[in-house]
Amino acid sequence: MTADGEIFSQKLEVYPSLLEATPEQRNNFEIWDNNQSIRWEELDEDIHITDLLEPDTVDYDNDVNKLLSRFPYLDLKAFAEYLGMNWTKLARYKYGVWRPSQSEFDEIKNGIHQIGQDMLAVM
Repeated sequence: MTADGEIFSQKLEVYPSLLEATPEQRNNFEIWDNNQSIRWEELDEDIHITDLLEPDTVDYDNDVNKLLSRFPYLDLKAFAEYLGMNWTKLARYKYGVWRPSQSEFDEIKNGIHQIGQDMLAVM
């Protein structure tokens, strides 16, 4: 809510670091940038008021989510690091906030295949 009483909101999936944060972490923020931005120092997350003017959509019915949901035991942050991808970017793909390019989607699929091959090599 702004000082003028306007209320803006956005789904937490748009900001995966806030989605994964504890309530205490989400409540530990500061207003800065001439009252135009919110900053969560501990989470390294910033939201500018303009980011809230047009809410992003969240679509769980997407190829990345369908693929990753087959492996609920796969830690998203660790998998993103394995891929060399920022975990919040991968999370936004999973939540359907962003759409990966075909090459990025192939990279995600290939990462899962490589993990499978690595596991089979243990035998």
